[in-house]
Amino acid sequence: MFSSQLSIRKLKAVANKLTIAVSAIALSFTIWSGTAFVTGNPAQAATMSDLPSLIAVSGIKDQVEGTTEKGIGTVQRNTGDMTDDISQEAKGALKQAKGDAKQNLGTAKNKLDDAGDTLEDKSESFVDSVKDFFE
Repeated sequence: MFSSQLSIRKLKAVANKLTIAVSAIALSFTIWSGTAFVTGNPAQAATMSDLPSLIAVSGIKDQVEGTTEKGIGTVQRNTGDMTDDISQEAKGALKQAKGDAKQNLGTAKNKLDDAGDTLEDKSESFVDSVKDFFE
C-alpha cells in the first residue's frame, strides 16, 4: 500500500514537471511569435491593407497556441490515465479538443490569407490586361 502511494506521488511530481516544461515551451513560442507583448502604438488603428498580414500572423499564432494546448492536454490526459483520475483525464481530453480546434482555426486563417493573395494576383492581372487592351 505504502509503495503504491509513493509511486503515485512520484508520478504526480513527474506530471507536474512535464506540465511546467510544456507551459514554458508554450510561453517561449508565444514570445517568439511576437504575440505576448504589444509593440508600437496600440491606439493606432489597422487599415484594410494591413488585414491580410494580420490574418496571416493570427493564423500562425493560433496554430502554435493550438499545438501547445493540444500537447498540454495530451500530457494531462495521460497523467490522469496513469493515476486513474477520471476528472484529470476529462480535463486533458477537453484541452486536446480545444487545442485541435484552435489549430484548425489557424489553418483556416492561413488558407484564407492564401486565397486573398491569389485573388489579389488575379485581379491585378485582369487590370493589367484591360490596360493593355486600351493602350
